[in-house]
Amino acid sequence: MKYNFAAERAAYNVLKSVFTNRAYSSIELDRVLDTSPETARGKITALVYGVLEKSVQLDYIIDVLVKKKVRINISILLKMALYELRYGNEPQYAVVSRYVSFAKDRFNGIHSFVNAVLRNSKDVYIDQTRDDAYSLSIRFSQPLWLVESLLGELGQERTISILSTENVKATHIRRNANLIGEKEFDLLIEENSNNHHYSRTKYGYYVTHSIIRALKPEIFTAQSLASVYAVNIYAEGYIGSSPEVLDICAAPGGKSIYLKELIPQAKVTACDLHFHRVQLIKSYAARMGVDLDIAVNDAAELREEWINKFDIVICDVPCSGSGLLVSSPDILLFKNESDISSLGLLQSAIISTAAHYVKVGGELEYSTCSIFAHENERVINSFLAEHPDFEIVPSTLGIGTQKDGMTRLYPDKDGCDGFFIAKLRRVK
Repeated sequence: MKYNFAAERAAYNVLKSVFTNRAYSSIELDRVLDTSPETARGKITALVYGVLEKSVQLDYIIDVLVKKKVRINISILLKMALYELRYGNEPQYAVVSRYVSFAKDRFNGIHSFVNAVLRNSKDVYIDQTRDDAYSLSIRFSQPLWLVESLLGELGQERTISILSTENVKATHIRRNANLIGEKEFDLLIEENSNNHHYSRTKYGYYVTHSIIRALKPEIFTAQSLASVYAVNIYAEGYIGSSPEVLDICAAPGGKSIYLKELIPQAKVTACDLHFHRVQLIKSYAARMGVDLDIAVNDAAELREEWINKFDIVICDVPCSGSGLLVSSPDILLFKNESDISSLGLLQSAIISTAAHYVKVGGELEYSTCSIFAHENERVINSFLAEHPDFEIVPSTLGIGTQKDGMTRLYPDKDGCDGFFIAKLRRVK
């Protein structure tokens, strides 16, 4: 049988960039979808996100069946086939036949090996009943270190609840308030849906790639719902005023740009450590028609001219990304426990440096896309113990879970990524 491997080739190329070059799946996928036939886009998207979401489990199946280490390019092909065998709707014989042919088309001399692995894979059992860390890691396809950390901090019931949360197969977007009104934007979403699924959120929409392609790029932006929630908390109490704002870890710039939209009279300085990431902020701001002051800066090094200068200082610090385990599984695939343990020192250094920049009466906004206490509450409590001139300011927006004046968002409770936000006011 003659196959058209357009979808498989496209998905394979995206996954190869992710697994070999640590490329961002969303960026690579968007690039490929832009040049792919409309009829293939759904399958390409499902394959890419499906393999990434189930990667740990698929690696386990390969390890059970193959005693020698499999080359990464062969492993990617096997993962694609195994994903379709386990989670697709096509008959198994048809999937095996297609991927054996794809192996012949893509590589020399491996089609018999691929055929044997795929045919034997039906005998690999995934235990759905055991709740120890290793079993949960395989069952929910999450890194073992992540599951162990969740169990240690949140307990078995909450860990299983979070791990059970389904991945939202859509992108969250919000309108550019500088260019389009809410009702007009709502109408455009509806008109361009063409029977594609979309859902409304408090501050935007979850939409498919087809809807995104139909909209003018300057009238909207993709921004996670958790990030949008965070910026609304940052801006709380400042709407209608003219604050000076510093976003100290701003790249790619989404939070700075949205804050400027919420508070048009604000003067916002957005910076990042690396020149190429500062260029991302510049291009993002230009696309959205937002005026920012943009600079290269090391967030952990004190900058004398900024001391006591700002009303709002945003510290959206580098973190484990544990809150993204549902929406962006590839981010956690390539991290390990040692990577995470070193982040605490950096987070504490950044917030301690940023505190110098806050005026008396101003606010320090600390946030992460993590759900681990050692990156969140413990950092804040340690900071407050050393800085009695700051106090916690609870949010009144009713977003997420409030505890000790700090806001937490969870995938299983809030319909968005896990996130943490603490507002700290300098009182003297």
